[in-house]
Amino acid sequence: MITTIIIDDEQHCIDRLLDLIKRHPNTFNVLATCNSVEQALEQVPKLQPDLVFLDIKIHAKTGFDFLQELPTVNFKIIFTTAFDNYAIKAFKFSAFDYLLKPIDSDDFNDSIKRLKNDLSHQTIENQIQNLFNNLKPEPNKIITIPSLTGFETLKVEEIIHLEADTSYCHIFTKNSKFTASKPIKFYEELLDGYSFFKTHKSHLININQVKKYYRGKQSYVVMSNDNQVPISVRKKDDFLRLFD
Repeated sequence: MITTIIIDDEQHCIDRLLDLIKRHPNTFNVLATCNSVEQALEQVPKLQPDLVFLDIKIHAKTGFDFLQELPTVNFKIIFTTAFDNYAIKAFKFSAFDYLLKPIDSDDFNDSIKRLKNDLSHQTIENQIQNLFNNLKPEPNKIITIPSLTGFETLKVEEIIHLEADTSYCHIFTKNSKFTASKPIKFYEELLDGYSFFKTHKSHLININQVKKYYRGKQSYVVMSNDNQVPISVRKKDDFLRLFD
């Protein structure tokens, strides 16, 4: 059983989660529901849940205020929010799960499936620090990369290029290669606006890390780690315009 606490300032939202939870018999044990940060700060350390459903806006405070006031975090978090706003991208960068209100049953089921596949709390403190960093307006974002064995974190600016591998993705830095358990399309959307360009259906490059360009029947670039990345015919003109 996954011991669970719900933190939300709206009773109808709590009721919705309780209804969805009931559809998973023998999976959850709801220890408490809290409608304020103060109540949550009293209940969570005392009850030590495995999982917290955490609302973003809780009266005059936020779920982030709650996390910052805790001495340690040793539980999984699924954020709930009524707004598809700047926080959503921060969740994705930091590999946190989230549910948009009103919560869809299919989205809930998908989150629970992912949760069951990883109930480890080993990386939660680093994830939270990365989340707080990614909520700041500064451009130096830190990305958390979920893998089959856990998580890796690195600065977005350190990513040189990405290569698709069916439903996985290889992420290359100067000295390392990470295999992420998400497709390249996920990172293409996440890194939009961060100087990344899709040169080919299977390749995404950091424009700032291009070392050389070779034109020809099969054009390609050499990246700063000396890896060669192909440029498809239909992408070549768009690529060259980036350097006009």
